[in-house]
Amino acid sequence: MKTLKIGNTTVDTVLEWSGNLFDVGAFWPGRSWDAVEAERDWMEPHFIAPKDKSKPGVLAASIHTYVIRTPRHTILVDTCNGNHKTRKTIPPFNNLNTDYMEKMAALGVKPEEVDYVMCTHLHLDHVGWNTKLENGRWVPTFPKARYIFAKTEYDHWFANMNGHAMDGSFEDSVLPVVEAGRADLVENDFAIDDSIWLEPAPGHTPGSVCINLVSGGGSALFTGDCFHHPIQIANPDWSTQFCSDLAGSATARRKIIDKICDTDTYILAAHFMDPTAGRIVRNKDRWKLKI
Repeated sequence: MKTLKIGNTTVDTVLEWSGNLFDVGAFWPGRSWDAVEAERDWMEPHFIAPKDKSKPGVLAASIHTYVIRTPRHTILVDTCNGNHKTRKTIPPFNNLNTDYMEKMAALGVKPEEVDYVMCTHLHLDHVGWNTKLENGRWVPTFPKARYIFAKTEYDHWFANMNGHAMDGSFEDSVLPVVEAGRADLVENDFAIDDSIWLEPAPGHTPGSVCINLVSGGGSALFTGDCFHHPIQIANPDWSTQFCSDLAGSATARRKIIDKICDTDTYILAAHFMDPTAGRIVRNKDRWKLKI
């Protein structure tokens, strides 16, 4: 994604990993590839490969962090998988050793200059770079940042550390931040200031949140895993195998669509392939992502 300018604020992405990940019938149980093909006209080539290059039945995903820079703050949204972390449930994410921090440096972001790390939820692929391995211990990667965790989300996983899509991530990527005194457990409508605030979006997880950004008359909504792939914009009833509340997840998507459809607000999801940013617009009796 090219740098997105919203008023006097910029948004960049740091890519950790991308590749074929979503097996449609398994990731969205009971859903059909035919429904994906029905949206090919607007999803190709960014969100579905051309027919002669595609792997039928499988869609690609991106794992990335958003870097928000306002006149006052540097903010990270969702910190991917992290390096050197054992993740047996999702083999592509097991014991990664990526150049994520080098990419962060190339953007001019120094770890000690990050003011906030905001996690839309606490699944393993959203918290990994919260910590790094140092002398055999997991310590906060961004030593001066306040890490913003929705308390509802934190409390749920504190009681369910071995839950679905966690795989040790709470112990190595969340608890060390709390133990270091860098975490703020906040309400689901917490605001950093009048330009950046949380909005409850439960369903994918019990405490999932979106992050609102407004600046200079422009706006964006960071939706985390409310949407995994643009196919869910056309089919908001498609909840994934990783959603804790299938109906609640669908409701969250419909609320987002109703809120920002046919407006100038950008949707910035956690796993959309490049160019990542777009706007939701009506498409006959459905919706699509306009980039």
